[in-house]
Amino acid sequence: MVEPVARFAKRQTHRALHRSARTFGVKREMFKYTWPAVALHWLMALLVLVMLALGLYMAELPKGPERSELIALHKSIGITLAFLLVVRLGWRASHAPPPYPATMPAWQQRAAHANATALYVFLFVQPVSGYLSSTFSGYKTSYFGLPLPYWGRDAPELNALFHSIHVASSRVLMVLITLHLAAVALHALVRRDGVVRRMFF
Repeated sequence: MVEPVARFAKRQTHRALHRSARTFGVKREMFKYTWPAVALHWLMALLVLVMLALGLYMAELPKGPERSELIALHKSIGITLAFLLVVRLGWRASHAPPPYPATMPAWQQRAAHANATALYVFLFVQPVSGYLSSTFSGYKTSYFGLPLPYWGRDAPELNALFHSIHVASSRVLMVLITLHLAAVALHALVRRDGVVRRMFF
């Protein structure tokens, strides 16, 4: 009995905060992500889509100069994404995300949190597994033409292992992104509850 009453009180309090924010013209600041978080989100989203497109395109190319150039670009963007992920997680740790609307069911909030967590995990697994696969391929890795320290060796078994992880995690990442976009469409076009607007400037 106590728990349902507490949940009802929480929803009422949240609604009151939204009404108060609207009244005093501060809703945009209280219930939106900070601009660095928004900028990191969209920059990383763009780079992830480029990475996935490159990966799918490269897989069909025969060995040659074009494939080598695209692989080098793929690696460089992956390293950039790893750096941006660290920055984004650091920013998120010190800046709490805005609350969900009180009208959003608890199960949807849990699902959104689980999907976001999984996205972070696989956005980490992707560049790390790719880098390790490259490290044990016998080839040196460069960052937009700048040679990086080489500490690996030519180890086909390790290269194959990390390559398999890289490919499998990319498939999982595509599924997670699809679920994320489906939720975006639901909130933007059907529920229209303001969830999507939180991630815009």
